[in-house]
Formats: sequence, C-alpha cells, structure tokens
Amino acid sequence: MTAVAPAAWRPRLQRAAAEAPGAVLYDAERDLLVDLFSGKALPVDWGSVAALHERRNAASGRPYLLLVREDGRQLVVADVGLAFAPATAATGPLPDLPGVVCFRDLAAAEARLGHFLLDHPGEEPDPSHLALFLLCLAVVDGGRAAGFDVGPEERRLERILGELEARRKAGG
Repeated sequence: MTAVAPAAWRPRLQRAAAEAPGAVLYDAERDLLVDLFSGKALPVDWGSVAALHERRNAASGRPYLLLVREDGRQLVVADVGLAFAPATAATGPLPDLPGVVCFRDLAAAEARLGHFLLDHPGEEPDPSHLALFLLCLAVVDGGRAAGFDVGPEERRLERILGELEARRKAGG
C-alpha cells in the first residue's frame, strides 16, 4: 500500500479517475466524483479526507485508490466505479457478502430478482430470493452511508419487497 501525501491528493484522484475510463469521472473544478455506471455523484470534501492509499486488487492485480475519511468511512475509486462497504445494520450478517460493493453489484442482484418476478409469474420466492434482496439492501444502505443519494434505489427495493411479500402470502 502506498500512501499519497496530502499535497498530491487532488492530482492523484484525477489520475485514478482517468485510469478508470468509463467507470469514474472526477470534476476537479467542482470536486465531484461521478460513478458513471449509476450516474451517481459524490462531492469530495477535502477537509474530511484523512488519507489516500494506492493499492492493487489481490485477485486481478488492477490498481485502485482508497480514499479514507476522518470518520473512518472509505471510498474506492476503481475500474468498476466507486465502491464502498456494504452496511448490514438492517440485514444482519450475510454469508458471502463481499467487503466492498458497488452499484454494478446492486444492478446485477436487482436484475436476477427482476428476472424471477417477470419471467416466473405466480411462483413463490425461495430463500435465494430473500438472500438477493438482503444483498440489495446492504448495498443500498452502504451507498447511503458512503454519502450517495439512494432514494431511487430505496423506492425500487420497496416495490420488489412488496412483490416478493405478495407472492409469499399468495403461496403460503
């Protein structure tokens, strides 16, 4: 892990975003990070940044930048976009939950739930559907904790939960 000196933070963040084309945009004039997959923007409050660390993904070897805030929250700038820790206060511990998630993870899990709801009408949800929903909830809650506006995602999850509950009641 390589720490980046405070004087080099802004240029290093610009470089990290440039190294993740199609995934992250950094608007230096407005100090704004944008996750291009989700379109979600996050202001960078330099006064709350405690450190920047350059790291490599253990599995892929690809570089990423870890932004650590003074309150302990962390944000990853990587080729998958902006990533963050999931939050499990509402879900409890989840087996196989990765330590870092992104909005692509949410989209993948939502797509699987959407497939079930649209392509398997009338079928009762099983434990795997609940596990997918809880994963979605942990990602959305983690995104909120990281500072993102997740209102649209919360509304989608409310609709999905309503449909899952309606099917469970109808079948059980």
